[in-house]
Amino acid sequence: MWVMRVERVQGDYIEPKIVDREDGCVFRFHETDLSEDGVKPLSQLLTEQAQRWAPRPPGSPLGPVIPVRWERVPNPPDPLAIGVEDRPDAITYTIDTEMMSQHAADVLSQQDTERSPYWQRVPEGYHKDDGDAV
Repeated sequence: MWVMRVERVQGDYIEPKIVDREDGCVFRFHETDLSEDGVKPLSQLLTEQAQRWAPRPPGSPLGPVIPVRWERVPNPPDPLAIGVEDRPDAITYTIDTEMMSQHAADVLSQQDTERSPYWQRVPEGYHKDDGDAV
């Protein structure tokens, strides 16, 4: 299964970063950029959304740039309410302002947009859990 992990790092400040792995990605945040309450729901949201995406095969042409925005929403009805709107022309994540800093939202927006041509949409079941990551 394609899995998106979220790590919250303590100590010296690090910039938010997306690290590719064979079975998904790791989203690393400093503790000042992501609340402890945000780790699990963000990992679940990213994992669910990522089932519709996969890296383009080596040597294949790049795809279009798809703008990705991370929007912080103050006082959502459910404090753990986070979501994603994945449209053909844009992707918008929403997250409680208490969970993520504006800096992290800005950095992720930029990184995800820059990475978008290297990814492709895939059909449901593409990352089927058969013991091996695709």
